[in-house]
Amino acid sequence: MKKYLLLFLGGLPTLLIHAQPFTLTGTITGQTSGKLKMYYTNKDGKRVQDSSSINNGRFEFRGNIAEPGGAYLFNVLKTADVEDPRNSTEIYLEPTAMTIKMKAGDIRNAVLTGSKTQDEFLALQKLRTPVYKEMEPAEKANQEANEIYITAIREKKDDATLDTLKYQAAALHDKLDIYNDRLAQIDYAFFAAHPKSYVTASFLNGHLHELSLDSIQLFYNGLGSTIQQSNTGRAIAKEIEQLKAGSPGSPAADFTAKELNGSTLTLSSLKGKYVLIDFWASWCVPCRKSMPHVKELYNRYKDKGLDVIAVSDDDGNTAAWEKAVAKDGTGIWHNVLRGASVDKTGNYEKNDKEISSKFGIHSLPTKILIDPNGVIIGRYDKGTEEEAEAMDKKIAAAFGG
Repeated sequence: MKKYLLLFLGGLPTLLIHAQPFTLTGTITGQTSGKLKMYYTNKDGKRVQDSSSINNGRFEFRGNIAEPGGAYLFNVLKTADVEDPRNSTEIYLEPTAMTIKMKAGDIRNAVLTGSKTQDEFLALQKLRTPVYKEMEPAEKANQEANEIYITAIREKKDDATLDTLKYQAAALHDKLDIYNDRLAQIDYAFFAAHPKSYVTASFLNGHLHELSLDSIQLFYNGLGSTIQQSNTGRAIAKEIEQLKAGSPGSPAADFTAKELNGSTLTLSSLKGKYVLIDFWASWCVPCRKSMPHVKELYNRYKDKGLDVIAVSDDDGNTAAWEKAVAKDGTGIWHNVLRGASVDKTGNYEKNDKEISSKFGIHSLPTKILIDPNGVIIGRYDKGTEEEAEAMDKKIAAAFGG
């Protein structure tokens, strides 16, 4: 069953990080004028946008960064889609002088020199490329299915049609799992071979939703103190802290939220009961598929002391949240929103009302089981049948079944 990744972008701790200058001097053959845009991360961990005019096939970027990090370079063409991979490339900048050579219409094969981190990135990409090529047909089918579904939404098709198209797209998306698993294994081997690499830190940050806490900690320890104190390293450390807070053995963080029915819910008010917190979203197909199972557990054990809190990631679309709860018949338990704030996230501000971050939720669906003393005794975030069986056995054992 496919998991849906959640991204957390804000709330990094503030450290004194010194910015260092970089220069990126480049040439582009086959194009004498125009403009390039580049996105990169500054010393504060914030994404910035810069641009450079092309004059007689030459251009230059200057800026300040605190550490090596990924950047995206785009050729701004009026006659082409800026998202066309041929007109963009991913590179790794370092606080030093670098040069880049590219061809108009084939920026993705640009050659950057002067960055050791870029060399490491290319070495990893070389290992990944064969898998990318194999998965192209599946990716194309998935993309087409998503476009059909989005078009149907715009055309306001009936719910039955939309549900059919959504589940068809999800099934095609699941077919990418085998390729993503292979890519992950390639990445893990790279992490082990290049422990003190900014590329390892960057890619590790993208695997936090699938790795065990022990594995994340192992790779993080290997990064070394310098990279651990980088923006990416600190972000990983923050996620480890949140994962620990949402793992068995930790006391469940208390929270207060407004329920769908208008009442106020506080987690600590349910002490004395076993509580299953189900993190889901109306748009998450695996989440919706798991609802009948949760209803079965709830109906079986509610009179014995089981309660359920469904935390929805639909803060930006409450109408979809309400509709999903009504359609799935899940208004029988507590329903609250995640508490996400686009403004706080965009400004890197801490959001105390954000429930998911209190439990280190990286993907949907994730279920957290809490005992009557308020201690977490189960975390289920893999979305597999084996994991669902393990949760059933845990709950049954709790009630002597």
